[in-house]
Amino acid sequence: MTRPHVVKDQDIYRMWYSKKKGKNYSIVYAEALDGINWERLDSTMSLKTSLNGWDSEMIAYPFVFHHSVSRYMLYNGNSYGKTGFGIAVLDTEKF
Repeated sequence: MTRPHVVKDQDIYRMWYSKKKGKNYSIVYAEALDGINWERLDSTMSLKTSLNGWDSEMIAYPFVFHHSVSRYMLYNGNSYGKTGFGIAVLDTEKF
């Protein structure tokens, strides 16, 4: 597991972090009401690796932030971001 990124939304803590899967990483998600007792909700994280390209083997090191009315996630691709990083718009209905 890598360094998690936690955001507090009113009465819930949300955490995105990288989990090793074979030799690569994927991004997973968890929630907690108190910031201590976390429930893993990996299946709710819909950002997956691409079929080909710079993030086809792994996605890792999420950083979540708000801008205007949207929530975004920066993340690294293959080889721990060797060729750069990506940005995804998170569904604020879900997160």
